[in-house]
Amino acid sequence: MLIGQDEAIAAFDAALTAERMHHGWLLCGPRGIGKARFARLASHALLSAQDRIATEPQDGAWRRIEDGNEPRLTTIERRLNEKTGKLRVQIDVEQIRDLRQSFSLSAGEGEWRCVIVDCAEEMNPSAANALLKLLEEPPERIAFFLVTHAPGRLLPTIRSRCRVLDFRPLEEVALARAVAALGVELPPALLPVARGSPGEAVRLASEDGAAIMAGIDAVLAPLPDRIDRAALHKLGDAVAPADKDESFGIAVRIATDIAARRACDIGGTTPAERANGARWAEAAMAIQSDAARTRALNLDRRQALLDTFARIEEAARRAS
Repeated sequence: MLIGQDEAIAAFDAALTAERMHHGWLLCGPRGIGKARFARLASHALLSAQDRIATEPQDGAWRRIEDGNEPRLTTIERRLNEKTGKLRVQIDVEQIRDLRQSFSLSAGEGEWRCVIVDCAEEMNPSAANALLKLLEEPPERIAFFLVTHAPGRLLPTIRSRCRVLDFRPLEEVALARAVAALGVELPPALLPVARGSPGEAVRLASEDGAAIMAGIDAVLAPLPDRIDRAALHKLGDAVAPADKDESFGIAVRIATDIAARRACDIGGTTPAERANGARWAEAAMAIQSDAARTRALNLDRRQALLDTFARIEEAARRAS
């Protein structure tokens, strides 16, 4: 099911109905809001000769797409590095070059063929240039769906040869529907932390975001007095180890959202309120920046947590 992306669906349906299918579609927006699923659903509509996207298809073509067994659909993603057992950092040029051979084998005369690149900004320069050549001289009845979280990182010439569809974070009501449809159990208090992304909601649930939020609530319970140091050290034990990267990221996101919401809630009708709002906004930005630096440079995560909650404590003290 695809929820909350009615504008993108309507735009593609109009192209199907008018039989003026663009050969390149650039699907832009944050992670986890349905871009890759839209690409599969749009491919299904083309391959099944439908005049509109079916948001909950159940036929054989859809089962083949979901199982990765549809010969008329090629999905390009980062490949596994057999030596390390981890995903490669980039999509390499050989994956794009192999497309031409797959085009000659994947469909009969007059049938559509589809290519999904997920995520397009992960192509290395050679791969990007090879894809550009295909977009400049596209084979007959081929549709490319380029999923991207950062369109600014793509070649301008690739962007100019694609029709752009913007995907937006879901409103909270739509997000709740999407979470329920996915069978995910997420406390209402965590919905804002998902930032409109069903994919992020799934991650919060799978990484026990509720327990992390409860730990943060315990740390901050004494505010505007001093935060609970014992609770903070307990939280650090849960999310700071090197093998808890996802949990650390969730803790930082929750802390950032707490500071950002405080900034928004204060408003700014008086000089004192504006100053307090600015302090909370600065704290939110600093928390996010420090966490990114900590992860990029592999710094001490426990110290990063201490600094994060020291910022929140200071902002709360000055606002009281």
